[in-house]
Amino acid sequence: MCSIAVATVGDLARALEVKLQPYCNDYVTALLENLQNPMLNRSVKPPVLSCFGDIALAIGGHFEPYLQITLMMCMQAQATQAPEDDEDLIDYVNTLREGILEAYTGITQGLKDGGKGQLLAPYAESIFGFLEMIQIDPNNDEAILKAAIGCLGDVASTLGPRVKDYLQKPFVTALVETGMSDGDANIVDTAHWARGVIYQAIQQQ
Repeated sequence: MCSIAVATVGDLARALEVKLQPYCNDYVTALLENLQNPMLNRSVKPPVLSCFGDIALAIGGHFEPYLQITLMMCMQAQATQAPEDDEDLIDYVNTLREGILEAYTGITQGLKDGGKGQLLAPYAESIFGFLEMIQIDPNNDEAILKAAIGCLGDVASTLGPRVKDYLQKPFVTALVETGMSDGDANIVDTAHWARGVIYQAIQQQ
C-alpha cells in the first residue's frame, strides 16, 4: 500500500505540475518519515527517493524549501553498498541508486526550469562523488548507466562552468565513453548528448 501511495504522488506530480505546490509540505513530510522509518520494507525507499525528483520537476523553483533535507536523504542513501557475494543486496543497491539518480535528475531539471539551478552548486561534490562510485562499480546494470549519464548531463547543463573541474576528471570521460560504446541505442544517444553538454560547460568562461 505504501508503494502504491508513493507511486500515486508521483503520478499526481506529473499530472498537476506546479498546481501540486500547495500540497507539497504534507507530501514531502510523509515521504521523509517513510525514509526514516526503520520498520518500513526497504523496497519502498527507492521509489520514495525517485518521487522527490517527480515533485521537484513538477514545482520547479518552489522546491527550494525541501532541497537541503531531500538531498541529505539522497546522500545518506548513496552510501549504501553491497558485498560482492550477496546478489539480492546488489540488486537492491542498484534499484536504490536508480532512485537516487532519478531524484537528482528531477531536482536538477526542476531547479533549472525554475531559474534556481545555482542552488545545486554546494552539492555538486557529493553528486559527482556518487557518479564516480557508479562508474567504477562492476555491478551496475544498463538502467543505472543510462540514469547516471543523464544525471551527469543535466548537472553539466545546469551548473555549466561552476563544475568545470569536476567535468574534466577521468571518470567523467570514462562514464560517457562506456555509454557511447553500449549496445543500447537510447544509452548511446544519451551519452552523445551528455558529451556535447559537457564540452559546452568546459568551454564556457
